[in-house]
Amino acid sequence: MRDEIYDREYQMARDDLNCSIDGLVQDLKQIGQAFMEAFRSLHRVQFDAPWSRRSKNA
Repeated sequence: MRDEIYDREYQMARDDLNCSIDGLVQDLKQIGQAFMEAFRSLHRVQFDAPWSRRSKNA
């Protein structure tokens, strides 16, 4: 009886832990995507800036 109760509690706690880890991984993925988008924007501003292009008329 004790083993069954212990096992049931252990499995429930394990499921909660797995759900928490999955949520954390998803949150980290979203944060990583936000950082990558910010770095892409900074890269575009720095390297594709219209003021850094040389004029063909000069």
